[in-house]
Amino acid sequence: MTMRTKWLWLGVVALALSSLALAQQSERPRRQGQPGFGFGGRMMGRNLGMMLLMREDVQKELNLSQTQKAKLEQLRQEMQQAMQQLRDLPPEQRRERMQELRQKYDPDTILNETQRKRLRELELQWQGPFALTEPEVAKQVGLTEEQQAKIRGIIQEAFQSMRGQPGQPGERMQEFQKVREQTEKKILEVLTPAQREKWQQMLGKPFEFQGGRGFGAGGFGRPRGGGGFGGRRGFNP
Repeated sequence: MTMRTKWLWLGVVALALSSLALAQQSERPRRQGQPGFGFGGRMMGRNLGMMLLMREDVQKELNLSQTQKAKLEQLRQEMQQAMQQLRDLPPEQRRERMQELRQKYDPDTILNETQRKRLRELELQWQGPFALTEPEVAKQVGLTEEQQAKIRGIIQEAFQSMRGQPGQPGERMQEFQKVREQTEKKILEVLTPAQREKWQQMLGKPFEFQGGRGFGAGGFGRPRGGGGFGGRRGFNP
């Protein structure tokens, strides 16, 4: 397996696992203060934001200064070191400490208001309709409980269809890409015309990620131009 194929494959697996985690979690009560685990959004929390901020194309889109880039790299390194110290903690204590670290090392503090707004739009574009599983996004779009349940069911069904797929990594990659596109289409079909319009407004101006959205060079888990929290040098809880 080539290195490129390996990272593509890891990106697909990360998508599937995180989506399944959301679907499963939604069926049981969440303890107060416990972070969610939906795909890529505020679940990955600042992880997704930092991953995107380490990409050259995103830095250019946000017009980051050299000072901001240097601060982001320092922030990434400091949080990575802090995360590595959590390995020996009990699971519950580790989750609480991780939440504290995400708040402490919030990359948004380095951005101005315009950059933060655009970064949020890029996060939603990167996630695609899977972001509608986030409570915050679902509320903004105006999804009902019934609609949210349908979306969770669609994601669960998609994950089940991807489990145990035969073939070489490249073949599985193509199949998973197809499943993702079909799943995103089904999710959007759950929305009313007004809700779809609201969703499009939240995405802002369309942005084309270099290498594709999550599957190309610099895609999910390996940001172009540097290591993010989700990459080889980073930390992806």
